Amino acid sequence: MMAKKLTNKSKSNPEQSDENVFLNLLNEAISKPGVINQAYRAFHRFSLGNQILATIQLLSRGLPVAPIASFNAWKEKGRMVKKGEKAIRLSMPVTVKRKPEGDGNTEEEGGAFRIFVMRPNWFSLDQTEGAEFAEEAKSPSWDADLAMQSLGIEEIHFNHLNGNMMGYAIDRRIAINPVNPLKHKTRFHELAHIVLGHTAEGEMADSADLPRSLKEVEAEGVAYILCSLLDMPGQAESRHYIQGWLESDSVPEKSARHIFTAADKILHAGSPVEVEGSDVIH
Repeated sequence: MMAKKLTNKSKSNPEQSDENVFLNLLNEAISKPGVINQAYRAFHRFSLGNQILATIQLLSRGLPVAPIASFNAWKEKGRMVKKGEKAIRLSMPVTVKRKPEGDGNTEEEGGAFRIFVMRPNWFSLDQTEGAEFAEEAKSPSWDADLAMQSLGIEEIHFNHLNGNMMGYAIDRRIAINPVNPLKHKTRFHELAHIVLGHTAEGEMADSADLPRSLKEVEAEGVAYILCSLLDMPGQAESRHYIQGWLESDSVPEKSARHIFTAADKILHAGSPVEVEGSDVIH
């Protein structure tokens, strides 16, 4: 476990507040090993952030991690939500129309954009009663070659004078040190740098909007989530790496959201599945 959380603020209740929701999810994922893998097995049709969000809410209520569905979906399955049960809240995209510019008398549309809001639309199996229901839990899988091809990223020969460097990313290319004992973790890390846009100007470095330290925290946060989800070695090393680069007691909510967005994208690039809803920001 990390020596300290990624934030020095008190953790808000996911049942009550939308503030810092992704930062709270990140803290839960890092402080409770196994929660990500457990979430994926039960909620693989949902986006990664929503998987963890649903798991946290169920566990906080003393409910087991079990399939979730909307009120009407359970009704179609022959089950009814028990009286007094409180819905699970997940992040969902909502399309909002822009107000037209000018005096407001024109009929011209101002376009539309998406925002993400928390909606209480889901109930777990244990909050319902009725016909027998069983849904097979899915184990996560991931294919590196498929992911690289889907993301348009090329792996090149490792050619760096610093033998202690385990890997690097330039433009849309990655390289991994052949003596690296945790090649999969480094692959996730370097893919994350590219997906997060850290290498848009070539080799990853400080930029005007994001310091190198926070870029490393974001990329390794993605690596940690994917290692945890796929139940692969390197999780303890990943937590240590994050702590080493963390220069303050907090990570911005925006960075936490970016971590889940990138992890979700890399996961589904190597293991495409149908996703209900999305917390991915474009």
